[in-house]
Parts: sequence; structure tokens; C-alpha cells
Amino acid sequence: MRYIIVIFLTITFINAAEFSHKPYDKTKSCKECHDMGEGKKFVHAPVRSGACTSCHSINKSKSRNLLRAVSVSKMCTLCHYKKANIIRADKHVHPPVKKDCTGCHDPHAGDFRFRLRADSKKDLCLTCHIEKKEYITSVKNQHGAIFAKDGGCISCHDPHGTGQPKMIKAKSIKDLCIKCHNKELKREEDGKKLLNVAKHLKDNPDWHGPIQWGDCALCHNPHGSNNHRMLKKPFPEKFYTSFDTKKYICFECHETEKFTKQYTTTATNFRNEDKNIHFVHVNREKGITCRACHDFHATKDYPHHIAQKTSFGISQLPLRYIETPTGGSCAPACHIRRGYDRKKAIKNLR
Repeated sequence: MRYIIVIFLTITFINAAEFSHKPYDKTKSCKECHDMGEGKKFVHAPVRSGACTSCHSINKSKSRNLLRAVSVSKMCTLCHYKKANIIRADKHVHPPVKKDCTGCHDPHAGDFRFRLRADSKKDLCLTCHIEKKEYITSVKNQHGAIFAKDGGCISCHDPHGTGQPKMIKAKSIKDLCIKCHNKELKREEDGKKLLNVAKHLKDNPDWHGPIQWGDCALCHNPHGSNNHRMLKKPFPEKFYTSFDTKKYICFECHETEKFTKQYTTTATNFRNEDKNIHFVHVNREKGITCRACHDFHATKDYPHHIAQKTSFGISQLPLRYIETPTGGSCAPACHIRRGYDRKKAIKNLR
């Protein structure tokens, strides 16, 4: 019996010595059956270091794929704790973040940064947001931010979540817009210059209502539009247009009575006693557009968002507006100075 024990211990010692320099390789066992993303550009750190059991149980688990947590998102946020803060604290969270991180990320390896399942700028987003894919590629006026080399959906949206609706990356839509519109931009399709909105708003403190509310998207569609300047409804591009209250975007907010009543003492203050001067200007087949007299972003010197100059062809003509307690007057190049008074009508020369 003594000899048997000695032989057993000797064999055990020899086996231990033989295999002591070859520790058990867990990843080698995993690789025998599972695709570990060989040849992929970006490999998840636990996979790269062979720590598969950091996420998976070898024997059994109540969770899918033998995970050590009750769900994929719970598993991921054990390490990615900052993302856990988003789920807990942010008011607006991307649904896939709550449900399953692997909808966007490959947990093992991938060819795109962060092991995303497609390009992060927009291709990945459009695999789910199919309606947006069709829309942004078919509209006449596309938003340059979406298609720019360094742009894409993530220029404006955080793919995990924020405290703002639509998961935008700013406190308001206006603040988001002027992150890019704070310099002179040019449209790629025709080279036309776009307004430096940030500077314009800084120089002109009397802001149009939507800008006061921080909502540029009230008028503009940030994903693109078939209308001028990506507006949600048509807006005249030229000085003259036919009058139509059902067609143009201004009438989404401004009461149509200001423009449809030829005579009134209540619908508008822009009247010569009871003669509606808005009606005189716009309500005809070749009517003068709103843009001829008003700046729809912001103004400084004149009330009612009246612009300093009007564009007529390539010319910039000063309006030279003067306000009075009960009316006002203007003297653009298209006519001599003419006035209006709500109390007592002014007789203007033709």
C-alpha cells in the first residue's frame, strides 16, 4: 500500500511539473466553437485579453448567452458605468440603449470604431430609421450636415441619450443650429452663401418668435426639405408671388385676417385709418412677399421685424422706415415716402 501511494504522488508531481508552465487557456476553449472576430480591426478588450468569463459564465446562467448579468445592457454598464448614468439620469434615452447594446455594437469585434455594426455617422442609424433614409436622399434641398465628410446624424444627436428631446446635443435646437451656423457657409449645389446666424442674432436683439423659443425647427426641417431653405412649407424665393394663405409657411402662425380683409380697424395696426396696407401690398396675383419688408430671423433698428434693406434682384434697397405713435412711413426705391396713420388717414401721392 505504501508503494502505491508513493507511485501516485510521483506521477502527480511529474504531471504538475509538466503542465505548470502551460496555464489553462479559457479563450482557446472558446475559440474552438465560437467566432471571436479574428481579423477584425477593433476587438473588445475582454476578448483581446482572453477574459471571456468577465461577461459569460462557463457553466450556466439564467440570462441569454450565459451572461453574468440579467440583460445585455446591465452587463455592458458594469464596466461602461458612464453609460449607466445616461440610462438612469437622462430624460431622453435611445430605446436600443435600454434594451440591448448589441443592436448597434458587436460585443466581440468589428471593422468599425466602437465595434459598431455600420458606419457611425449615418449608415448605422439608417438601418433602423428607414423612413429617414428614403427622405434625406430624395428631398430637393438636403441638409449639408448630414452628408458632410465629418458630419452625419451624430453631429446633432447623441446615440445614447441626453436630457433634451430627440437626444439633441444642445440645450435647445437654436443652440444646436448655431454650433455650425456661426460662420459663413456655402451651399455645395450652387455656391450661394448662407447667413452667419450666430452673428446676425448677436447683432440684432429683436428676435423672431421661434428663435426666442429656441426652436429653429418650427420653420425648418433639419433633415432637409423640398422647399426653399429647408422650410417645412413653401416660402417665396423672389420679391413677387401670388397670394395664397394656404400655401406659405408664414400663415402657419400669423392670422390670415391681417392680409385678407381689405378694410379693418382691428385685424392689423398696419393700416391707414381702416385701409389695410398689408392687403394692399400682398393680396394680389403679383403680390409683394413677406421677405420684401421683414427679416424673419432678427432685427435691431425697426419694429415688427422690419428689415433695414430689401433685396430686389441683385440690388439691396434701404426701406428707410420711420415709426410714429399711431403709424409710420417708408421710402424704399420702389416709391416715394408714403405713410399711414391708424387715427387719421394720410393722403399719399401716387
